[in-house]
Amino acid sequence: MTLLPGQQLAGTSTRTYSVEVPADPPAAQVPAVVVFHGGGQEAETIARRWGIDPPAPVPGPLRNYLLVFPETHPGLAEQWVHRGPSDGGLPSLDLDFVADLLTELTTQPFPTGSATVPEVSADPALIYAAGFSNGAGLVWQLLNSDLSDAFQGFAAVGKALDPEKSQHYRRQLALGGLEPRPAPVCYLQGTADRGFRPTFTLEEEPLEHTLPFFTLTEMVARNGLTAGPASTTLIPGSTGVTEVVLQLFSGVAAYLHGTVINGGHNWPTPTTRGNPPVADHFDATQTIVEFWQAHAGLP
Repeated sequence: MTLLPGQQLAGTSTRTYSVEVPADPPAAQVPAVVVFHGGGQEAETIARRWGIDPPAPVPGPLRNYLLVFPETHPGLAEQWVHRGPSDGGLPSLDLDFVADLLTELTTQPFPTGSATVPEVSADPALIYAAGFSNGAGLVWQLLNSDLSDAFQGFAAVGKALDPEKSQHYRRQLALGGLEPRPAPVCYLQGTADRGFRPTFTLEEEPLEHTLPFFTLTEMVARNGLTAGPASTTLIPGSTGVTEVVLQLFSGVAAYLHGTVINGGHNWPTPTTRGNPPVADHFDATQTIVEFWQAHAGLP
């Protein structure tokens, strides 16, 4: 595969993205995974969580995808622009950027180096969105915007959906006669993450008052999830305790709710460092891809 860094979005002088292009794609159109980095990060940081770290080889399961890593607007301190609890409007700066980016990915040919398929572009029917922290906030906004139908699956790590934003998204959609539609979503967060419970209430706040619990109830309603218990997978860590709990809910569209027991604010993989503790026995990227393959049509 070939990493094309710092690609300038057509028609702009400020917006850029990096894209990992398959070296030997099976067809001229392939699935595209768009990954939004966290606040204060760069695209290079989140790319490493997807195994993109040249000259190391790209993980086998990802070699037939366009892997796209957009950068935030250079004047906005590496932050994606999505609504905060006190904002009166719905900022469209990054929604507009994503819309233009999708147009470019699906219409522009990227060189592969292959003799049989020399150029490749994104299949418009197979586009997926993932994000970490502030980037996960943009994923939630995309999921609840008029761009939602452009994506087949979503993943948010380290950032829950919160009530204020959910209510605002619904009102914004209603202005266009729309409402949130079922969609395959994978959500993952650590219980020691500062966003798991409201600030300074880590021990006192009941679980049902946390933002992850609100996220679960929202997805139950949105996706028409069955009332019965989820299919639960326990992934024990090196200490012998269960450190990761994956709850798969089935309905009109599937929802995977992942909890990293005592996990910090990070994207867990075997190579993740920083924001400890890290569940380095668990690979969030692999979990997301396998969820999309099973429930969101990813080949």
